[in-house]
Amino acid sequence: MYSHLNSPSFRPARGLASVAGISAALLLGAALPASAQDKATLDLLVKKGVITQADADSVAKAAAVVAPKDAAVKKLQIEGLLQLQYDWITTDDKAATTPATPSPAATNQFFIRRAYFGALADLGNGWGGEVVLDFAATGAGQISAAPQAQGTQNLFEKVIITKKVEDWGTATAGFQKVQYAFEENTPTAELKPLERSLVTNYFTGPWGGATTGRLGFGNRHSGLYWSGVVPAVDGLFYGVSVTNGIQSTTSFGNPGAGVAAYNEFAGWANVGYGSKYGDFTYKLGLNIGYAGDANSTSGAAGVAPQNNSIWGYNPYATVSYAGFSLTGEFLQAQIDNGRVNGAGVTSRAAPYGFNLTPSYKIDDNWELVGRYSYLSTNGRGETVSQGIRNASNPLVGGAFDTAWSLYGGVTYYIIGNSLKVSAGYEFAQYSDRFGGGTPGQSFTGPRANVSAIRTRIQLLF
Repeated sequence: MYSHLNSPSFRPARGLASVAGISAALLLGAALPASAQDKATLDLLVKKGVITQADADSVAKAAAVVAPKDAAVKKLQIEGLLQLQYDWITTDDKAATTPATPSPAATNQFFIRRAYFGALADLGNGWGGEVVLDFAATGAGQISAAPQAQGTQNLFEKVIITKKVEDWGTATAGFQKVQYAFEENTPTAELKPLERSLVTNYFTGPWGGATTGRLGFGNRHSGLYWSGVVPAVDGLFYGVSVTNGIQSTTSFGNPGAGVAAYNEFAGWANVGYGSKYGDFTYKLGLNIGYAGDANSTSGAAGVAPQNNSIWGYNPYATVSYAGFSLTGEFLQAQIDNGRVNGAGVTSRAAPYGFNLTPSYKIDDNWELVGRYSYLSTNGRGETVSQGIRNASNPLVGGAFDTAWSLYGGVTYYIIGNSLKVSAGYEFAQYSDRFGGGTPGQSFTGPRANVSAIRTRIQLLF
């Protein structure tokens, strides 16, 4: 019954050496990246007689992993973010007084909120790059996706080439978020409320029009960036960048006669300081920006083509002590020809808003989160769906001059931000409805209230 022990293929001494050799090779294969260095290691083991060529070939097949195409790449790392979300959102339109003009139907759905997948490459000597796609960022109604000049959407979250300068900072070329709006630049996986505020969405969401809607200021732009520190002053940081004036990623061409050209740049700068004293930490900062053609008009309705500019500023502060933290920011912009009055005359608009976001970490697993936001559009107006993601607009009119919201929620951290479950409730009130829903008319319409219940599970890797 043990005849196999006498077969020619069984040689105890050689077999034990082979097992030991294969074990050593597997350990080496697990410890090293898949590259030419791995093959050299296996060849050396064969040459020394530790393993056979057949053993080496077997290990090479078993230990195959994703490897960079170019040998110059020192390290390749994949990354991803998955978020499954449920939304229940109602819009109570106070102008809906008859069966013919009801409030819109409630949003009630599960959906994939984000599906990021990307890769980080390290080429050594400070050079690197990153590509991240959001496969859930489709559809013209998305707040997060950055449109090109023609208004189409793209899946790019970030596409950059980087060069780190030791002790001084990082130079970047590509498509990413500019430093404007602190909440917008908070990493999505670390954001404490489930969604960004109606204020943040108004300033940084896709451009809504020359005299109405979101500003299209901030968020993602293609250009050149520098993010630096001052070695002599610990905690001091700054940044500058030059980008396209509009949110864009690919070539958007130069329109013909009768249409304003998208051919002007934007400049951005930021400075801040942060420090820590025992359990108390703080950070103060200021973001500013100027975009030459961010509010360009097409020349429609008898308006001459114009490259209208937008500039804005954004001071912010964060403080934390023990489990308590508080973030506050103020945003304001000046938009050339950014609003229109009842006679059709355009003038400069100066909308503003602020966010206050407190939170309290009960322990390593539980955290309570709140936020209060206020927005004044200064005559431009905003619709409900532009500010509250996935909400429905009133069926009667729909543009409002002011809005505020209050959010309360809780997060359970299973494995930090890598795996967490969040739930929250947000109430928003839109007031000063424009007559007929058209910006520039008098504030004759009643308000609209929004109630949003959201839950989400997040996996970060």
